[in-house]
Amino acid sequence: MRNLPLSLVPALLLGAASACAASAPPPYTPAPNVYRVLPEGAASAPADSASTLQVSGTGEVRVPTDRARITFAVETEDSTAAGASEENARRMDVTLRALRGLDVEGVSIQTRGYSLQPRYRTRRTADGNVREIVGYTARNLVDVTVPDPQAVGRLIDAAVGAGANRVASLVFEASDTKQARLQALRQAVEQARSQAEAVADAMGARLGPALEVHTSAGTPRPMRVQFEAAAMAAPQTPVEPGEETVTATVTIQYRLEGT
Repeated sequence: MRNLPLSLVPALLLGAASACAASAPPPYTPAPNVYRVLPEGAASAPADSASTLQVSGTGEVRVPTDRARITFAVETEDSTAAGASEENARRMDVTLRALRGLDVEGVSIQTRGYSLQPRYRTRRTADGNVREIVGYTARNLVDVTVPDPQAVGRLIDAAVGAGANRVASLVFEASDTKQARLQALRQAVEQARSQAEAVADAMGARLGPALEVHTSAGTPRPMRVQFEAAAMAAPQTPVEPGEETVTATVTIQYRLEGT
């Protein structure tokens, strides 16, 4: 139930409101498209006190992604640690030369991680189970950042064709969302004010100045594209960059006049 000055509460609810006046209402958590009306500065007050109206609004703006980050991995196995490591180094070197050899501007490449781990098996013997090393796995990951999302397909094809056997991740993101956040905030404020004006008009009141404003505009999470565990080379890997969504919320408290 909305908290309204007693002069605005229907007569059939007056008895219940009087019974509850001694206890304070529970804490209020604003939500989009929800409003409340309270006497200014208090949970309850005489009907002739100044009242406030609190409303919430949301805004949403979609931004095209203009940058991509791809993580390629080269995984190799051998019966010895040296063999797995050497083969991995050879394949990664060929992969990096293939990536750098493409006619794509602004490509940035950096190592993300490297690991060399033993592989085990359990063998049953007369004395019990014995765990023994049967080989080694080397894994080398590199991050490739490109300012042109349309070049992602070419980069994937070149890397996989040269020796990378896994696309660990692919993320699209917008490099600049500042204007989108401001636009989303404007939308949220406009939505909140429209609601406040409609509520005030329906109550026969006038909307006064804004007394308090709380805003929140989040930074969008990069759009992550899912790949199968093992990347397969294709003549031309199709990739659609897509968009990110920037959202904002606002909660505004207005003075109500004429109530």
